[in-house]
Amino acid sequence: MRLGRDGGIVWGLGMYASGSTWLFNVLMKLAEATAPDVPREGRFVASLGDVGSLAKARRLLLVKSHETDAPAEAALAAAAEVVFVTIRDPLDVVASVMQYQKRDFAGALDLAAKSAEQCGRFAADSRALVLRYEAGFVDDPATLDRLAARLGVALPVADRTRIFAATRRREVERHIAGMATKPGVLIHRESGDLLDPATHWHSHHANRTGEVGRWKRALTTDQAKEVQARLAPWLAAQLYPVDRVV
Repeated sequence: MRLGRDGGIVWGLGMYASGSTWLFNVLMKLAEATAPDVPREGRFVASLGDVGSLAKARRLLLVKSHETDAPAEAALAAAAEVVFVTIRDPLDVVASVMQYQKRDFAGALDLAAKSAEQCGRFAADSRALVLRYEAGFVDDPATLDRLAARLGVALPVADRTRIFAATRRREVERHIAGMATKPGVLIHRESGDLLDPATHWHSHHANRTGEVGRWKRALTTDQAKEVQARLAPWLAAQLYPVDRVV
């Protein structure tokens, strides 16, 4: 794919708490820097009703998702020219969702498993670039070069430096802190969580540490065993240890 003058459809498919929102924002900034004349649209998709038009058009359509229903998955799989997949150890995903999104264990495990399984279905796709959270891609400027290369564009060093600086944790925290006064910000009716639909940052993204191995103190042994058992084939396929909890 080359952004060029025609744009394209890019699918950012990520597990929960795997850096997918960071990826979305970086991709939008990359497109703005390297193809400023191409209209850009960001869209979050959970079901077919969210998909909208996937017709060829002069635009970059960047779709962000965690897990979708089957019809949406089929539509996106047929239309996407590039797929970016962000994955993370499901044990840490469950721990993170419980801590920051205030889900109970069963709900957190369900979200982690569904998003992991969908990511797994596309990890080996020829269009996919897989980004592993534990490799620290969010904190590596070279990640921006990898993303740009997959989009078929050259990223000037000055733009890489600027975009990387604009997506550091301090800048994200500053953005989230000011969301309450920004136009268009939504409020989740149940949790009261704020959501900026332009960036997809939620208020629950604030004050995160990105800790790897959080599950060791956040989950009980029985909970960790349940995560491991439910996702054993996925763990093996994605080269995570499958027998850490005994």
